[in-house]
Amino acid sequence: MGEVNKMIKTKQMTFLIFSFDYDWKSGGNQVLHDLAKILSKDNTTYVCANKTLFDSKAICVNFDKAKELAALNDTVTIYPEVITGNPFEAKNVVRYVLYYPGWHAGDKEYNESELVITYNHEFVKNTKYDKSFILTVIDPKLSIMKNTGQQRDKIGLLVRKCKDFDYKMNLLKNYKNLINLPIISIDDIINKCNNLNELAEIYNQITLFISFDPHSYHSTMAALCGCQSLVIPSEDLSSKEFYNVQKYGVAYGFENIDFAKLTQGKMIEDLKTMEQNTYTQCSQFVELVRNYFINKAK
Repeated sequence: MGEVNKMIKTKQMTFLIFSFDYDWKSGGNQVLHDLAKILSKDNTTYVCANKTLFDSKAICVNFDKAKELAALNDTVTIYPEVITGNPFEAKNVVRYVLYYPGWHAGDKEYNESELVITYNHEFVKNTKYDKSFILTVIDPKLSIMKNTGQQRDKIGLLVRKCKDFDYKMNLLKNYKNLINLPIISIDDIINKCNNLNELAEIYNQITLFISFDPHSYHSTMAALCGCQSLVIPSEDLSSKEFYNVQKYGVAYGFENIDFAKLTQGKMIEDLKTMEQNTYTQCSQFVELVRNYFINKAK
């Protein structure tokens, strides 16, 4: 993360992010706290939570303090899509769509005054938010997720956020001849692990990592640890759409396993580029917000 100093040097803004206490086990939670950390380098940034990243300059506040801050004209409040309505009664609202709106919580449509952005275009395609600004915040965990050369004797299965479980189970049955090792539940493993280092240790014992969730970063982390990483295709997500986001290192369907093996090196370089692009996108986001709320109000 060496491009922090290239963030915008114009007048500081004030951001308030609605989150929960930092938890590495939640992808959406990780994104919100990573975003708070980046924004806090050059802007006054608050997080409605008791705990955030240890090296972040973001300030944790309780609900009452957050509501007080949100009422100020210069505060921009960021809600993830799982939060219903505007609980802080904020004046300037950004809605950050980290997954399909309304899929497990929150509204499907938002107040017309809100600025809607998304982590991945897939989550808003064919909706009124199809043209939303894309802000993909990523910390690839390259210093933790490494291949340590251990003996591999397990297959891992991750369900996570799967929209079409029965469909994917039927697809998987077509390749049961390739499932020749004990299968462990990655969902259970994640719940039991205390930190990412413990998880990396487990991933280094897995030969084939199978995910039913096409959007989980765990598929990438497994590939970084040396697994053959495979995503079972979804009914409504084409191979082209998948590889628009996950370019290398992960197979979308069994037929792409050789491609995933051949491109693991490219995957690491692509992740480094995505990490640098995070700062560019955050800078663009700050300017977008400044023009949408602050300059427009003058």
